[in-house]
Amino acid sequence: MAPADRPAVIAALRAVGVAPDEYGPTLNTAQSPPDVDVLGAALAEEIRAVAAPAALVVWDTSDEAVLAHVVARHLGVGVLRASEAEGLLALTPDLTSGTPLALLATQWGERRLATLRTLVANRGGRVVAVAAALASPALAAVADVPTAALAEAGDV
Repeated sequence: MAPADRPAVIAALRAVGVAPDEYGPTLNTAQSPPDVDVLGAALAEEIRAVAAPAALVVWDTSDEAVLAHVVARHLGVGVLRASEAEGLLALTPDLTSGTPLALLATQWGERRLATLRTLVANRGGRVVAVAAALASPALAAVADVPTAALAEAGDV
């Protein structure tokens, strides 16, 4: 999918910038809060066009948490954070069985997406969409629920 105001989204992605992280690419959300808001609004619009989640789920890293907060504010939903410590997975806060969820990341890698989907399923959640700021092969491989991405990695 392409956001309605693609030039503004690409400009915001470039202003914020993408940096490597041990878990994959991440947005530098501290660089420009107004541009993070542009990205959050666009991601919320894309998610809303394909699904009606009750909450977002993200891996608990600082930049992903900031992005999720902004997207959730625009959607009017909450955020659940997934974490992994010494092989133990956690999801905070707990969720009610059957809760419709959208998974969100800067860019999905195959392992991180598969692990999060398994964690959510094991906790009784129901994935209704998978979204990212940047497209990836892992996101393109999702066939059972709608997906959304703001741009290709090469656009940034």
